[in-house]
Amino acid sequence: MNKIFILCAVIIAVIYAAPDSSLDLADPVSTLAETVTTSAQLALPTTERREYETSDEQGTVDDRTKLVATLFKDYDKKINPDDVKLMFGVSLIDFHILEDKDEMESSVWLRYSWQDPRLKWNADEYGGATLIRLESDMVWKPDIALFNSADPVNMMNCWNANILIYSTGKILWVPPCKMLSWCHLTLHREPYGEQVCGLKFGSWTFDGDKLDLDFYKGNKTMDVSDLINTSGFEILSNKAEQTTKFYPCCKEPYRDLMFNITIKRIPGEELIKKW
Repeated sequence: MNKIFILCAVIIAVIYAAPDSSLDLADPVSTLAETVTTSAQLALPTTERREYETSDEQGTVDDRTKLVATLFKDYDKKINPDDVKLMFGVSLIDFHILEDKDEMESSVWLRYSWQDPRLKWNADEYGGATLIRLESDMVWKPDIALFNSADPVNMMNCWNANILIYSTGKILWVPPCKMLSWCHLTLHREPYGEQVCGLKFGSWTFDGDKLDLDFYKGNKTMDVSDLINTSGFEILSNKAEQTTKFYPCCKEPYRDLMFNITIKRIPGEELIKKW
């Protein structure tokens, strides 16, 4: 207690000694109170601040337990929702050109976003929870395949990342994947010539009327903002396009997304790697 009185006396003495004579005599007390309050706020443990900041987003563990039980009571992940519109994107993390096989090995993050009306809820009934994170095998997912895969048995080797479900019924899934695709190379004739390699994605069983396919956030390129690039090739251009096909057998449209990169060998890189 004596230490507190001494602290107060020191603060008051410092303020009175200040050249600004406009200070009110009540200021030292209020200043001390503000100092104590601010110090208490700054001393809040990091874990408590983080929980406070995210509590409105995910609610409490009891809120989430109740929510998951309600959502999945009659949910069947084997049944697809009606009229799915999948927004799909690719983030290129790294790639390697396998010259002797005409193949490109890619490390990517895929982006899937779609709506499932069966997984909507009123956040006010669950402690304000607007988002839950669950194992991805708990929900139905679009059957997207790599059409130009050079390994048809293992088209896309992906980590089973968590899936995000929002109270609006929106689902977001961003799995990191590794894949092998065909790439028509001319490096044996033009070691430093431009090469075009791509990744072609589409639904394996759903036509465009059942599963519409478009670009995630309208981005008609591969996202290269996290690219590491240990390939020895530089990317000259990067673009994607949507294709709609009709086959003689069927009246329904079939859609795919093709992500292409134009690349060129960096002079000297192949010599360094061979050495």
